Amino acid sequence: MSNVINDSNIEFDVSVPVIVIGAGAAGLIAALATHDSGTQVLILERDSSPSGSTALSSGLIPACNTRWQNVAKVVDDIPSFVSDIQSKNKKQANEKLVKKVCSISGKVLHWLVDRHDQKFDLVEGFLYPGHSVCRMHCHPKRTGKALIDNLVTAVEKIGIDIITSAIVTDIYVGKNF
Repeated sequence: MSNVINDSNIEFDVSVPVIVIGAGAAGLIAALATHDSGTQVLILERDSSPSGSTALSSGLIPACNTRWQNVAKVVDDIPSFVSDIQSKNKKQANEKLVKKVCSISGKVLHWLVDRHDQKFDLVEGFLYPGHSVCRMHCHPKRTGKALIDNLVTAVEKIGIDIITSAIVTDIYVGKNF
């Protein structure tokens, strides 16, 4: 378990405003978004190479209102996506948070393609359990490893450092936070 230590007097050789812990899909995308907001970011990964559980999966990403759905003439919207999610989780998730995630899901995929050269296809002919329409998107190779590899390329291209084999035990928060 990591400890968060508030100490504004301690000095380090290196200091960055944002550290992302984990170089799976979520961490890599968080680092890209942080960088795009104008903030310096560093990624720390426990394993010897970026992967996370995404690399072991098919790398499917659910999203609504996407350009790939439009091309395939899939009619989808935020209320339908929210309804599917809430039905699947028996309304245990915070509905406001679910609506927010669903409302930006397509925009995030578009941003990844337009800004960071990612590639996605709509998975057609397959309804993910609990979904009422086709809204699962994936890398054209249909593997999580391909998604991770492309995200790592995007992170490296814009100069975000990834430190691998980094075991995080303590996080020090300074006076600026």
